[in-house]
Parts: sequence; structure tokens; C-alpha cells
Amino acid sequence: MTMIDWSERINCGARLEPVDGVLHGAGQSPDALREYTQAVGPAYEPAVFMTYMSVKKLQPGALQRRLDECNGIVRSGDAVVQIGLSMTSDGSPELRYEHEVADGLHDEALRSFCRQLAEYGKPVFLRIGYEFNGHWNGYQPEPFVAAWRRICKMMDEYELDNVARVWCYAPDGADNPWMPYYPGDELVDWWSIDLFSASHMTMPETAAFIAEALEHRKPVMIGESTPRYCGVNGGDASWNEWYKPYFELIRSSANMKAFCYINWDWSGYPKWHDWGDGRIQENRQVLESYRREMACSQYLHANSGWLKNV
Repeated sequence: MTMIDWSERINCGARLEPVDGVLHGAGQSPDALREYTQAVGPAYEPAVFMTYMSVKKLQPGALQRRLDECNGIVRSGDAVVQIGLSMTSDGSPELRYEHEVADGLHDEALRSFCRQLAEYGKPVFLRIGYEFNGHWNGYQPEPFVAAWRRICKMMDEYELDNVARVWCYAPDGADNPWMPYYPGDELVDWWSIDLFSASHMTMPETAAFIAEALEHRKPVMIGESTPRYCGVNGGDASWNEWYKPYFELIRSSANMKAFCYINWDWSGYPKWHDWGDGRIQENRQVLESYRREMACSQYLHANSGWLKNV
């Protein structure tokens, strides 16, 4: 179970990019975050916690309510939120509305959101229209880019220097190329990729996406990840099948600067019932190996003081 050595990190100078390390994140619900944080222990509390919002539901106070759900779970240091901001309904591509965002039909909700982000003031990673190329979302390149630009223009008006803009690709939608969806280097702080199946770690598209991010001088975040179709119940076999190649991808990618792990038992969700149990605390071998990996000095946890250097 020996892991490959770490590649030296490349610092791209992006907004909220840590220096010489990889942010450790988890979620994607308060209960999952609480169980995960207890499992890894106080020394390895995640520096990033995940939540989700929809443009159509950005009422006043919506952001603070989401943040309040996670208050007190991560108790120490510099923990920040990573928000997936949707312009569709997962699994119902016909309900996409990025074209409405582009046309200004949701400006009032977006202004409310920007005011909330400004009032919050703390660092935020914002994955706008995450998994942009996924057929389950239905986004189309031209209106997607226009919507992204409209959102960013509004964020600029509110001077949201605390918010890093994260552009998120899904290998499951690899038949859709990524660059037609790209808003431009000047509007994107981070590139992001969501990794689920073990095959995602070795797909040519995964390697090409990370390499192209480096060509654009962008750090990469794993915005979502979970051991799909593997789970934890196999113990060392599960570790070798999914976790080992997952962490080796992180170790070998010089511009990989953050990962976010979904600590869920997927059997409780009909849409994803066959994904397996991804809760690290449910298998001793997986948990021990996971905590051993988190002990590497390259990972930045809530108590690492990473925000002082961004």
C-alpha cells in the first residue's frame, strides 16, 4: 500500500490559493461533515466544508442559514465554505435556466446573494454552474458563458474579493469538451474536477484537464469526490481500488491545491442507491489509512493557518 512520492506544488497566485499545500475539504451535508470531522479527529479537521445553493432560491438570509447549519462542527482555525451554485435541476436538464441568468431574469436574487457574500466577508469558494458539461445538467456553452460573465460582473460591483470563482468539469460528461464552456482566464480563479468512479483517476480527459489548467496557470480543486461503486466495506481492497489512485492523483498533480470528499452512505438516496457506503468511519482499515494520509504535511487542515498566506 505504499504511495507514490509527492510532486512539488506549483503556486499559480490565484485567489484563495494556498502556498505549497493541498486544502482538505469535506461534506456535503451537516450530518456528514460532523461524522467525518469526528472520524478524522481534531488534528485533521477539514479546512473546507461543502454546501449547495440554487440561483432560483437565493432569498435574503439563505447563505447565512446554510452556514449556520455547519457552525460548531469544524471548531478550530481557518475553515471556509465551498458553495456549489446551480442554474438547473440535477437529473432534469430540461429545467436548466442559465439562459435566464444570462438575460438578467434572476438579477434580484443574485444581488441579494452578493450582498450576503459581502456581509459574510470571509473566504468562499464558489463553483458557479458546477459540472457544466454534464448531460444531467443540460447547460449549453454560449448561454453558460454569458451567465457566468453576468454573475461575475455583479460580483465585481460588490467588490467580492473574498470569493474565489471555481469552474467545475465532470469526467462523466467527457463527451462534451470543456473549453467551449470557458468564460476566460480573467473571470476564473480555479479549475475544478469532480471524481467519483475509480476509472476517473486514470481517464485521459482527467489528465488533460489538469494539464490544461496548468497551461492557464490555474490551481485545481477536486470539487466533489466519493468512492462510487466501491465504498469502504472492502477495507484494504476498497483502499487499493479507489483511495490509493485518488490520493496518488493528488500527490502527482503539481497544481492540485484542494480536494473535497463526500462522506455519505449513498444507499439512502434512490437516485444513487448503488454507489456504496462512502463513510470512512464505517471501516477500520479505510479510516486508519485515510488518517495516515491526512497526516502528510502537504495537507492543510483547519488548524494549519493557511489563510495567513493567501
